[in-house]
Amino acid sequence: MANFTLVLVPAKIMKNGCHNIRIAVTHNSETRYIVTGILVDTVNEFKNGKVVKRPDKDALNLKLKKILNMYEERAEQIQYIDVLSCSQLVHILKGPAIGEKHRTFSDIADEYLSQIDEDERVKSYKLYRLAINKYLSYAGDNSLMEQVTPLRINNYIMSLQKSKLSPTTINIYITLLKVIINYAKKMRYVNFEVDPFITAKVPSAKKRDTSITIEQLKRIRDAKLDSHNMLVIRDIFMLTYYLAGMNLVDMLDYNFKNTVEVKYVRKKTRNTKEGDAVVNFTIPDEAKPIIARYMDKKSGKLVFGRYSSYESCYNVLARKIKRLAEVGSIEHYFTLYSARKSFVQHGFNLGIPLSTLEYCIGQSMKEDRPIFNYVSIMKEHADKAIRKILDNLL
Repeated sequence: MANFTLVLVPAKIMKNGCHNIRIAVTHNSETRYIVTGILVDTVNEFKNGKVVKRPDKDALNLKLKKILNMYEERAEQIQYIDVLSCSQLVHILKGPAIGEKHRTFSDIADEYLSQIDEDERVKSYKLYRLAINKYLSYAGDNSLMEQVTPLRINNYIMSLQKSKLSPTTINIYITLLKVIINYAKKMRYVNFEVDPFITAKVPSAKKRDTSITIEQLKRIRDAKLDSHNMLVIRDIFMLTYYLAGMNLVDMLDYNFKNTVEVKYVRKKTRNTKEGDAVVNFTIPDEAKPIIARYMDKKSGKLVFGRYSSYESCYNVLARKIKRLAEVGSIEHYFTLYSARKSFVQHGFNLGIPLSTLEYCIGQSMKEDRPIFNYVSIMKEHADKAIRKILDNLL
């Protein structure tokens, strides 16, 4: 849980010599600051978290207490706060209060994007921004979230079709638009009497065959590679498969130091999904040598040689993964996502229940499923399922 403390930061002294009292937010071994807007003339007027030696000290301390209580209460309402970085937490805390009404679509969309790490999720961030800008170019920059109606959504879809965009592109734009709208509903910024998408006819995205066979996966795993780039790409691909389709951004963010299990919430769904989205399973033996090869001993994070960031890993994958497809004799569409898709397909072929596979990959499970799908023994199910899938590679 985050800790909140009222402090002065001497290095942040203002030009006029005054000091702005800040709230130090300490979370996950990091500290970030929130400015309160309350000033003291010198450091001597602030001691042990309180204003002193001023005639208005009681009034100022009362204001500070209210501000501090507000942020503490906001923090208590945030789901999965333990998996947020300190910076992400402060972004959320500084945003508008939950339930604030009559806000623009643009404002809420910007708030949602502020919770996405732009450096680590380059592709997702750009897609969201593209989809948001496309909608705003139709609806107007100052359109309110309440103005998202079934008629407006239908007319927007027709305008996209008239612009001769592909059905897949339109489907992506509408899907990302739904994410923003669902975020607004979740934060109680808006309450629709009629679902904006109730009559929407969204073109279906073209389905691509991205999964690979067991034999193709074995060829990739067992190939003799002499290029550093190809070794890194193969290791990232196989580690994704071994860790139950874990996304690259989550693998790079995870601390593997001194642990025998993986326990995380997907960054992609961290602020959008309801219910218990925590994924928890034992690290399989197949993954351990790869983790040991690339894990930084101090941070516990994975560092794939000179490809140390999400963006650099993503770029090398985009450039070179076609060569990995050649190694596996794969002729259809093939990306890193193929590892995640193949894990699920192979598990399904082995008769593993879809609810267990959904849990393994961190996919949201429908609320109308039986209650046993949500009980704490899901880790047990995941361990057995992963083991069964990986034993099928022997």
